Amino acid sequence: MDSRLFCCVDGGASNTRVALFDDTGQRLGLSVGGPTSLTIRGADAWQEILSVLENVARAVSLEGDYLGQTHFGIGLAGANNSAQRQLFMEAAPRVGGLRVATDAYVAALGAHGGAAGAVVIVGTGSVGYRIEAAGRCRLAGGWGFQVGDEGSGAWIGRQAIMQTVRVLDARHRRPATAMHRAIGEHCGVTRDEMLSWLWGAEPARFAEIAPLVIECAGDGDMAALAIVTEAGREIDALAEALDVTRNVPLALVGGLAEPLDPFLPDRLRIWARAPQDEPIAGALMLARGQAPDETIVWQNR
Repeated sequence: MDSRLFCCVDGGASNTRVALFDDTGQRLGLSVGGPTSLTIRGADAWQEILSVLENVARAVSLEGDYLGQTHFGIGLAGANNSAQRQLFMEAAPRVGGLRVATDAYVAALGAHGGAAGAVVIVGTGSVGYRIEAAGRCRLAGGWGFQVGDEGSGAWIGRQAIMQTVRVLDARHRRPATAMHRAIGEHCGVTRDEMLSWLWGAEPARFAEIAPLVIECAGDGDMAALAIVTEAGREIDALAEALDVTRNVPLALVGGLAEPLDPFLPDRLRIWARAPQDEPIAGALMLARGQAPDETIVWQNR
C-alpha cells in the first residue's frame, strides 16, 4: 500500500471499538471487541486491538502488510497510569505511527471538536476530564473499581448486589423489592449460587447489573431509585470538580449517560450538552496529529 491508514481505538473495561480510516478521513469499517482497559489487560490489550483490526481489514478486503502504513490513535481506560501506558507502548508492533492517550482524552476531543471543554464518562467505570484552553488536561476520579468509579455501571451493580446479599441474610431493614428479586434471578438465589457468581468478578460483571437496576428504578422500585439517584449525585460531583462555576462546556458520554439521564440532578441536566461526535472521532484527531499530546494535571486546586 502507498497511502496511509488510520486505526482509531476507543477501549474500555467492557468493550473496545476499532475503526479504520483512509488518508482522506473516510471510514472504511468499524468493529467491536472485548475489553482493553490497561487496568485489566495491561500490554495484552494489543492482542484484542489487533484481532479486532484484522476483522475490519478482512471486511474491507485489505491485504498484505498494512500495519506499516497504519497510524494508530488509541484511547484506553487505565492509560492515566503512566507505567501501564509505557508498557503498552513498548509492546506495540511495528506500525506507521502510534499515539496513546486515555479514553477520556479522545472522548473529550470528540465531544468538543478538539476545543476546550469537559466530559464525564459514565460506562463500566467513571471519570471526569477537562481539556483546558492552554492545552493542559484536568482529571477527576478514574481511580478504578476498588476505591472509585462512583456513579458508574460497576458501582451501581455493586451497590445493588450489596443490598441483595443483605436481603439473603435477612439483614436488610426493608422488605425485598422487585430489584432484589431480579438480581437474585440473575446472580443466584442461594448463598452458594451468589458466591459462585461473585468469584473473580471483574468490574464488567458488576456493570451487567446496572441496566437491570435502571429499569427497576424507571418502574418506581424504591431501592433501585435510591441507588441511581445517588449515582446521579456522584456524576454531578465529578462534573463540579472540573468546573465549580459550571460555565465550561460539558458533555456526558459513555454507555450509561443516556439511560441515567432521568435520574441526574436538574442542575447537571441543565449544564450538560450533547457531544458533537463520538470518541472515535477524537482518536482520529490523535492519529492524524490534529490534537496535542495529552498532558494530565491532577492537582487542580
